[in-house]
Amino acid sequence: MLAPGAAVVPAGRRATRSGGFTLLEILIVVLIIGIVTAGMLLSMSFAGKDTELETESKRLLSLMDYAREQAELQTRDYGIFFGQHGYEFVAYDVRTGAWRPVFEDDALRRRDLPSGLEFKLVVDARPIVLTDDMNVPSGKKPDSASGFQPHPLPGAQKGTGSDSDSSDSDSDSDSDSDSGKSFAPQVMIFSSGDLSSFSITLDRAAAGRSITLGENRDGNIVEKPMVVVEGGT
Repeated sequence: MLAPGAAVVPAGRRATRSGGFTLLEILIVVLIIGIVTAGMLLSMSFAGKDTELETESKRLLSLMDYAREQAELQTRDYGIFFGQHGYEFVAYDVRTGAWRPVFEDDALRRRDLPSGLEFKLVVDARPIVLTDDMNVPSGKKPDSASGFQPHPLPGAQKGTGSDSDSSDSDSDSDSDSDSGKSFAPQVMIFSSGDLSSFSITLDRAAAGRSITLGENRDGNIVEKPMVVVEGGT
């Protein structure tokens, strides 16, 4: 028996209220699912996923393989000039005895790394100090109109002449030699298809992630698995 003054609730309404969810409850569930999903994505990212780093590594690998093919097809020496945050392919011009940008092939143009990435280069088991001063003047043909003249290989022999001519050009020769050194590629891609002994690492120091490219025993350029250092730097 009901107490005097108690409201009578229909049986149908009681059933509906006990079997459904309020809007607030649904929103809370959705929020929880979103937080859990975001946490999973972040944990996957911190576990070593770096799309930008992987993309740049694969691009460099593909371009190196392409330049190697071109070197063999054209019977021509190519090279790669690395800066700390960029790189450019160069070709050796036998007519001038000098390295120059590959202006006839846009695929081998100068490329800069995205912000946060940098190179670390080792050649013949020796670390190479890289700078941002990439002096190869991209996209300019070696003619009088452009003002760009290719520089000779370091140590390349200059043509012989009279003693007076060599004396008068001593300062110019020294200047050309210094400039030539800055244009010499650190990594050689020979016309035979052989390469310098090297390893190049793309590094994201802030996140402690890096990918290294180098030669395997078969002489092929390969990409090593990404290295993740806990905590970064």
